[in-house]
Amino acid sequence: MIEIANLQTLRGIVGSTNGELYYVKGHTNPGDGGGGIFMWRTEYIFKTGIYQNDNNGTIIKTTSIPGQSIGRWVRQYEGYINVLFFGAFGKTQDYTSAFQNAIDYASLNALNDPELKGSVVYIPNGNYRINQLLLKNGISILGESITKTFIQSTVIHNVDYMFKIEVGPVFLNLSNFSVFGRNETNAGCFLFEAQPLSTDPYHGGLWNSKINDIKISGFKGHGIYLKGSGNSASGNGNLPNQFNIFENVRVSKASDYSNALKMEGQNGQISFINCTFDGFTYTENDVLTYSKGHNINIKNKLQFTSAVISFINCTCQSANYGFYIEWAENITIDNCWFENLGVAITVKSNYSDAVNEQPSKGVTITNNRFANASGFGSLIATNNIKTGQCISVSKSYVSVLNNYSVVTNPDSQDYSAGNLFLLATNNNLMGGITISGNTFQVNKLGKTTGVMQVIAVSNNTIDCSGNKLLFVSGSTSIVKTIKSSINAGEYLTIRANGSSVTFDNTNNIFLTLKSSLTLNNGEIATFVKIDNSVGSNYETYQLVSVMKGNTIVT
Repeated sequence: MIEIANLQTLRGIVGSTNGELYYVKGHTNPGDGGGGIFMWRTEYIFKTGIYQNDNNGTIIKTTSIPGQSIGRWVRQYEGYINVLFFGAFGKTQDYTSAFQNAIDYASLNALNDPELKGSVVYIPNGNYRINQLLLKNGISILGESITKTFIQSTVIHNVDYMFKIEVGPVFLNLSNFSVFGRNETNAGCFLFEAQPLSTDPYHGGLWNSKINDIKISGFKGHGIYLKGSGNSASGNGNLPNQFNIFENVRVSKASDYSNALKMEGQNGQISFINCTFDGFTYTENDVLTYSKGHNINIKNKLQFTSAVISFINCTCQSANYGFYIEWAENITIDNCWFENLGVAITVKSNYSDAVNEQPSKGVTITNNRFANASGFGSLIATNNIKTGQCISVSKSYVSVLNNYSVVTNPDSQDYSAGNLFLLATNNNLMGGITISGNTFQVNKLGKTTGVMQVIAVSNNTIDCSGNKLLFVSGSTSIVKTIKSSINAGEYLTIRANGSSVTFDNTNNIFLTLKSSLTLNNGEIATFVKIDNSVGSNYETYQLVSVMKGNTIVT
């Protein structure tokens, strides 16, 4: 086997027979790690097919006979596609072209009928500067170590995101490296934007992918941006990111109003497991200050929502706002840690859309730990939110179950300043809270406002939405129908507030032996919803108990 110095030398050689081998000592210099065995191949796929282009790593085109397609030198290897093959030596230089060449080659190998094997791009330990990369369908990128494999933005980094995905559905895996934005530009890190193929306008986005063991820091833009739904105006609205797992991913934002994680439009069936979404601290007017804005922002785009999203055993900390959810559905936040936050979790409708306002639905907040997560608890945060809540809900359906709240120094907590475990607002006709099983370091940390909602009677009907505790206010009223989204077997407690309210034994109200029931100011009746049909109604509300004056009737 003939030995030569580098790939440039190989370009000056024309193979004499198909299958001829040369040993190249290095990509650029002997011993630099980019050398290997190359075979002369003359099949059509190398001369005029998908492997015809010189990629400066695995496919080398001879330059000794310009203008002729007579063959290619093809690297022989087993297993992973090493970025060293393409001249990325991990020495704090711009390796954008080398990385993209490796990704493009891996993408070719991931096609249905590839000639060559291997779709995993391997990155040895080192420090690599990157401007922007386009991630392609079917590839994996594997670093050697999350603590020693560094991808860093270039000195001049005038791009919107370091990583993007190509159009169409993209299946990929990323793992085991750290990405650093150097705090010098407004770029973000990962943009997973659903974009359609021209031949298939209804499918696009990140699908069936796993992103794990990655650390992201130093970006003034969003750390991870899952942008679904595309452009509805052009008919490409139904474009989700879906069926994805993010595990052991740590994102630290580097500017006040960016997001560690942003999800917009249609995103579905996505899990975040053991991930961290951090803000940061800095000194403002000689006072310790926490980052402004939201660590995690989830919102709709036009009529498309994020739905079926799980956060399991994750951490969110050091910001004015932790989660900020605006019209999303089936979001589960389970066994997560919230610390050093003004408002840990905000759930609301898309009230900015006055015509088609939609509530968040099926949001479950369970088994979490809140530490100094309501107005920063007893911590010093002079320039941040100090009248906050662990959980804030507006016009949304939320279950808050089995959580635990603590502060650093409960004796110094300012309970009179409006710090609450839960604040619910505007849930009287849209939304409702299910809350139970929560515990607190001291009882004062359990203060809530708005679990009970005040409603009025309209057309002999009270619309309770998802609320279970209601004060009925206004002038003396007669109620013949109850509307509620609670389930059969759940209880509805109603108190007369300010004036009397009379319930008739008609429509879907069943008072057993009574024809009517009047509650005066302060008196309470409890109903249970049962699922049999009464007339044209699909539900019945059975009176269970009444408290009138000093008498309790059951």
